[in-house]
Amino acid sequence: MAFQIITFQSVHWVLKSEKLLLEQGIRFDIIPTPKNISSDCGMSMRIDSTKFDIKIISEILIQNNIIHQFYQI
Repeated sequence: MAFQIITFQSVHWVLKSEKLLLEQGIRFDIIPTPKNISSDCGMSMRIDSTKFDIKIISEILIQNNIIHQFYQI
């Protein structure tokens, strides 16, 4: 499996993203942000990129003015 980590600038954006992605049927795990990736926010999302299109997820977040960044692990 290939995973993407989505980082955010604040917990507020994680929670807003959670609501938006669940409404679209996109499954994810909320995880502690790996320290080697970022220190902006202590929470991130991990998404199986073999099951969900990362471009669509990014479009949803951009349309809702959520600043985010993807990292492949």
